[in-house]
Amino acid sequence: MATIKDIAKLLDISVSAVSMALNDSPEIGEKTKIKVREAAKQLNYIKNGSAIDLQRQKTNIVLLITDNPTRSYFTDSLQVIQQELIAKQIDLVIITANDKHKGTAERFISENRADAVICMSKFISEEFINLYANKNMPVFVLGRAAKLITNEHVINVPLDYKRVGEDITEYLIDKGHRKIAFVRGSRTSIGSNYRYKGYLRTLKRYQFELDKELVFEARGSDYDHGYGITESIVEHIESGRVDGIFYATDDLAVGGLQKLLERGIAVPDDVSIVGYNNYPISRMVTPPITTVDLHQQQIMRRVAKSLIAMLEGNKVKADLVQKLQKGAIFHSEIIERSSVKSRE
Repeated sequence: MATIKDIAKLLDISVSAVSMALNDSPEIGEKTKIKVREAAKQLNYIKNGSAIDLQRQKTNIVLLITDNPTRSYFTDSLQVIQQELIAKQIDLVIITANDKHKGTAERFISENRADAVICMSKFISEEFINLYANKNMPVFVLGRAAKLITNEHVINVPLDYKRVGEDITEYLIDKGHRKIAFVRGSRTSIGSNYRYKGYLRTLKRYQFELDKELVFEARGSDYDHGYGITESIVEHIESGRVDGIFYATDDLAVGGLQKLLERGIAVPDDVSIVGYNNYPISRMVTPPITTVDLHQQQIMRRVAKSLIAMLEGNKVKADLVQKLQKGAIFHSEIIERSSVKSRE
């Protein structure tokens, strides 16, 4: 079995530099880290922590990587994944990877510490995933650019991002709204960024001029951020400058609704609001919030079933994995409730 010394000899660098690179030390440059990882893979180097798993051949573990395990979209996905894996007596390990820390997730992947990986975090790069995915540890990713996936053991589940954000903006316009504010969530949120781009595309398509003062930065995607940022929108509603608000997530919309009601602004009589993702909370408030369902649970159930088929070596079912990558794009659906009023 290859050692750190073998990697150091191959690359003609010190053993300590190899060790720091493998442990993602900030003292080592990214180019060196990549060279070390590639050499480790070439030499089939595996850190001691995974030696037992290697001997067993199977870990009976699926690794699920997310950037924020507290968000509703993740808990919805987790529910259906757990249901499928528990039925097969497969354990699930959840690890976070975000803009502040991703080392643990990358270490687990590079050490092959799972039989399969479901990566729901954009902070694990395509380059890294392509480097480490293999037949004994396939990696499932969601909504990545197909041209960036170069490893046959990376299963990319396509999502319909072309209409994300356009659908609900167009809905508000069809209802007669002409002064639509947009509330962005965290800048690191893939979904929030796609929805913002869809909002911009729709305004341009309808030849509406973008009022940059009606785009609000919440700096987060939960209830408290929605509640806080909506204070800045109140004056625009009272002056007649805003007749509709598109919140990037349902959590933001629920927080915003609470602030509006506290300020004596009636929804939808004074202003219409919409959210996104169809979280359960969106239908529990008064008025229930119009939103968009991306069918996240359907997506994740199909991912889990395909993953299990691969782990079981079921060639017939495993063929469905390829279809999952090509023909299983899930489309958005507007869930119309009473937070929107026609202004025509």
